Amino acid sequence: MIIKNILRPKIIIFIILAVILLLLVPKLKGLMLLLFAAFIIAAALNPVVNRIDSKFKNRAVSSSVVVFATISAILLLFLPIIVMCYKEIMLFITIMPQKAANLYDFLTHTTVYGKTLSQIIPSDNLVGFSTDLAQNIFNQSLNITLMVAQLLFIFLALTMFVFYILVDKNYLREKFIEFFPPDLKEKAGNILSNITSRVGNYVRAQVLSMVTVGVLIALMVWLLGIDYPILLGLITGILEIIPVLGPTVAVTIIAIIAFPLGTAKVISVIFMFLIIQQTSNYVIRPFLFGKFMKLHPISILVALFVAQEFLGIFGIILSPAIA
Repeated sequence: MIIKNILRPKIIIFIILAVILLLLVPKLKGLMLLLFAAFIIAAALNPVVNRIDSKFKNRAVSSSVVVFATISAILLLFLPIIVMCYKEIMLFITIMPQKAANLYDFLTHTTVYGKTLSQIIPSDNLVGFSTDLAQNIFNQSLNITLMVAQLLFIFLALTMFVFYILVDKNYLREKFIEFFPPDLKEKAGNILSNITSRVGNYVRAQVLSMVTVGVLIALMVWLLGIDYPILLGLITGILEIIPVLGPTVAVTIIAIIAFPLGTAKVISVIFMFLIIQQTSNYVIRPFLFGKFMKLHPISILVALFVAQEFLGIFGIILSPAIA
């Protein structure tokens, strides 16, 4: 009787589909991560959409307003960095001819043992080096252009996924519950609501963590008398979403800006930055994620290591939500 129940057509079809899905997971990892990220963002925005929808009585309009406001807030957040990068690029383009002329004068007038550098270094080597350098610059600019285009496509796809998840929340919920037997539908719905609530809390906890670290870094930079405290705090807060690599890039940027002020100032920056990071990793983040998601910090740390092993850097970012 048990074997007969197991060999029912529905069970066999389900097993075949499950095996196919497991085989496709490595191929579809990028898409699955994108969908999961969209689900996380939608879960965080859903309470706001519900509040607006209670007044407008139009789910599509409410979702559009919230998504547009979120994108606008992100653009305003990145605007100072974009403006700064634009100014630096324009400055680089402006001074590049002068730098090239200085390099030419250096090669043609600097002497070593009575000979100029242009005489010591064969012209063929200089031409070959220049050609290779130009080729590398072209390849890197092409790669950067492709990367920017890919990121733009991912951003647009993520935006559309988030919008449709918000608009069709009830429809998607009903379709998900249909996979469960009648006696488990209510329980499945409750579990889905619980997961959605906690995932939304994950985003709020992550944002609070980034804001806290950004404010602390801005105060540190201001107290040490380093330029651009607000901008550096903003950059550090944004990079906080990428564990290990993000803080490393942030402290490097701050140290470079502090370098003209002396070695003691750079050492002070690195020391205080490490204190803030340790406070964030072992006090602020576990407290916020534990409070908002009702998970023990040990669960979050275990999820961090497991997700990093299987999903890499994106697994690290999403590990609290996966937990």
